[in-house]
Amino acid sequence: MNTIRRIESFLASMLAFVLLILALVPTLAADPMGQTAPTLVPPTLVPTLEMQTIDALPSESGVARIARDGVVRVGILFNEPQFGELNVRGDISGVDADLARSIAESWGVTAEFTQVTRQTGIDMLAADEIDLLMAAQPHLRDLDTRVEFSESYYPSAQVMLIRESDPMQTLGDMANRNIGFIMGTRSELALGEWTRRSGIAVNPVPFVNFDQALAGLNMGAVDGLIANRMQILRAVTQPGIARILAEQVMPEPYAIGVRRQDVNLRNLVNQTLQYLLQSGRINEIHRAHFNNVDFPSSPLFAWANIGDTPPTPADAATDVPFPSQYIVPRLQTERVLRVAGIQDVPPDAPESVRRMDTAHRALINEIARRWNVSVVYVPDNGASPLDLVANGQADIAVGVTPDWANASRVDFTQPYLTHGYQLMIEAGSNVAGFGDLRSRAIGVFADEPNARDVLRLQAEAARALLDDIYTLANESDAAYAMLASTELNLFAVFGDSIRLLPHLQANPDTLALLTDADDRPIYFSRDYLAMATPHNDLDFHLLLEYTLQEMAADGTLTSILSPVTLPEGIPMMEYWAGSNNTLGFAPGR
Repeated sequence: MNTIRRIESFLASMLAFVLLILALVPTLAADPMGQTAPTLVPPTLVPTLEMQTIDALPSESGVARIARDGVVRVGILFNEPQFGELNVRGDISGVDADLARSIAESWGVTAEFTQVTRQTGIDMLAADEIDLLMAAQPHLRDLDTRVEFSESYYPSAQVMLIRESDPMQTLGDMANRNIGFIMGTRSELALGEWTRRSGIAVNPVPFVNFDQALAGLNMGAVDGLIANRMQILRAVTQPGIARILAEQVMPEPYAIGVRRQDVNLRNLVNQTLQYLLQSGRINEIHRAHFNNVDFPSSPLFAWANIGDTPPTPADAATDVPFPSQYIVPRLQTERVLRVAGIQDVPPDAPESVRRMDTAHRALINEIARRWNVSVVYVPDNGASPLDLVANGQADIAVGVTPDWANASRVDFTQPYLTHGYQLMIEAGSNVAGFGDLRSRAIGVFADEPNARDVLRLQAEAARALLDDIYTLANESDAAYAMLASTELNLFAVFGDSIRLLPHLQANPDTLALLTDADDRPIYFSRDYLAMATPHNDLDFHLLLEYTLQEMAADGTLTSILSPVTLPEGIPMMEYWAGSNNTLGFAPGR
């Protein structure tokens, strides 16, 4: 018996010793960016909580606690160069750190940083240990059931690295070749997403970490390596060794996480991000950490009524409003989608109006087809489409402008269409700008009252005195007034892009748009069309977002909208990688 006790005591001592060693050495965390990297300090262990506790819906918005304590608790990585690092002086630096401080400064509170790892961040957020997760965190669909995400603030991606000597130029060229990936990371997820969606067959070759995979590429064990673009750029610094293919394997936009259905905190974060973009602060942060390179193109843009002063917690509601009726359960049983914003168009309506009506109906019908539901168009009876969604009469409002004045009543999707003022000129007229319009006659449409003011401002900026600005009573007269030998003889027409497109398509050899040095049509104003869903009905909103993303990715959206916009009018849309099936619906069919 004494021998047994001595053995048990020895084993207990050994177990305690092993646990002590594990607590003292840096924790090795699997890096979803593609490698195994030690944290700079041992992370605080997070107690295991029951899932229902972790995922409990908030009783009050995080806005209330932030305002009450004057502190926003930010979860951040300490070992992600350029985004979050604990430096030798004990300071936290990087894009995420600077952005968090700028958000806190805008709110008039203090940013309190807490270290997270890529394993603990989501759980700590769901357990209300932090208010914001800002940890180079990609928005992925499988995380949408745990937390909620802001708009993205950095367009990261998984890409394909190949040897410099390899002649391949596209992802399609990599078919049937050996492709390396890092096990248990987003590299592996990206490989599965790419091959599933594209139908391209490859020979997957697993590696334990990024360094091993890079060595495999250099030695010819694989022909390509999938990894995060930033990780590759940090590791491959010598020219002439390897290069990245232009096509993304999988987008992974970085976004800020908040607790699920905390719509007021999410809106406050989004409005602040848009304000910081508009003020130039996001660009300043990016230039500070990326060698004076400007912030890259992204889907982030300022909504209408963003304002000239930063939003604060005092401006936001502190409750957590929940819908009186969730849309998804009703769709699952009734199979009927109620849509506002589409009304019968008279036969004599302008061509652009008829085209837009056709496009919107096609867009809604395609959504309904993918969801296997029927459509009912809700008559407005004098109400706005947003009112019909806000009061529960409609599930979706189509053709609406994202507007902060209505953000407390409905939720807006990403925009699916850009339109705005453009200048239509004669093809081959060598007009490079408004300076070439001096002493020329320009037309504007009668029902676009502010077009004249925008036109004059552009002309004044170019120091061009316009001969006259003529009003076109009918949209259909624009091309005739320019091309026919009439007394009017307009040199150009300035108007909304949707109204100019029919004339351009009818006269492709004689009419064109004013373009920039890269031959891209110039917008002199930008407006966006999106859809609206009931306020804080998150699952239905995500279903619609996934569907629009799938339609953009497979080309359906461009095809449907081609009668009302050139390809440049389809906005960049965030794509969140993940399953094509959600809640019994198949957005990607």
